[in-house]
Amino acid sequence: MVVYLQYKLFMNKVERVKKKVNNYLFDHINLKKGMDITKVTFFSVLAALLYAFGFYCFITPSVTAGPLGSSIQASSVITGGVGGISQVVTLVLEVCSVKNVDPYNMQSILYFALNIPILAFAFFKIGKRFSLVSLINVGLSSVFIQVFKSSELFQRIADLVVNSNITRVIFAGLFVGLASATAYKNDVSCGGIDVLSYYFAQRKSTSVGKYTALLNSFIIVIYTILTIVNNHGNLVEVALMNLLFAILYLFVSTLVVDFINTRNKKVQVQVISDNPNISKILIANFPHSNTTVKGIGGYSQKEKFVVYMTVSSNESKNLVKIIKRIDPNSFVIIQPIIQAYGNFFIRPVE
Repeated sequence: MVVYLQYKLFMNKVERVKKKVNNYLFDHINLKKGMDITKVTFFSVLAALLYAFGFYCFITPSVTAGPLGSSIQASSVITGGVGGISQVVTLVLEVCSVKNVDPYNMQSILYFALNIPILAFAFFKIGKRFSLVSLINVGLSSVFIQVFKSSELFQRIADLVVNSNITRVIFAGLFVGLASATAYKNDVSCGGIDVLSYYFAQRKSTSVGKYTALLNSFIIVIYTILTIVNNHGNLVEVALMNLLFAILYLFVSTLVVDFINTRNKKVQVQVISDNPNISKILIANFPHSNTTVKGIGGYSQKEKFVVYMTVSSNESKNLVKIIKRIDPNSFVIIQPIIQAYGNFFIRPVE
């Protein structure tokens, strides 16, 4: 009990400090903008680090020493996206017998080059800041991949998992999913297919993950076919096994993205209260309307006001705080919803 009270006191102090900081920033708009840019930049760098780590250590092939001095080349995890397109182009060069192609350098260069037209699309269709910061993210990802390539530490990490496809696939999906989700959470992206998925998700007001999986599936199938062609029809079972690993990778990365990125997730809130003004107060604090009906309390037989409101998932916590401040005796029900049709407001991306 004592620990709980200390925790409550600490959280109350934190809330007071946050309120003072927010009030100060409200009066110093330029400082607030500067802090927002710093925050976005920090998380973009973090997303680039996560992507580069997942790409270098778990996605691209590593070469380890085999018996009697021979070498064993591990197969790449098929990722889809622009990274997957880079893998496809590299594989096409191998099919065409182009020699002296370094898969790391080729995929790093193609990853940056293929992102340029996609980010130009984002500049006009999504938001200027979104596209510019995403471009920085893409550039940093390419740089970090090269840095990791020259590091013995990360080479040893890659060598540790080179012969364990299940481990590579799970960790690749985890880190790439974390990278995309970290970027999405701050209204930027890791570039490539993530941009297109974000655009379609914004237009349809739904989760990003399913669009990413759909677009990537096509790339993965092409890669599988090219792998079979490159081996002259041999090792078909290996190509199909890699396809199954790719499906597992997509599942893990999509799960991570949709779990962390709550921008397009919505919940329905049902509030039962004695306060007749609760509907107007909620409208004043959130960019969403609501529907209010009158009812009778089953036990008290008093008049009640039942408010139905749909909000974004990341708004629900703040909404409950406001409701409890207005009416501590109110009864609140929150239910997740799959889709909302109509004029549901979502804050535009800059």
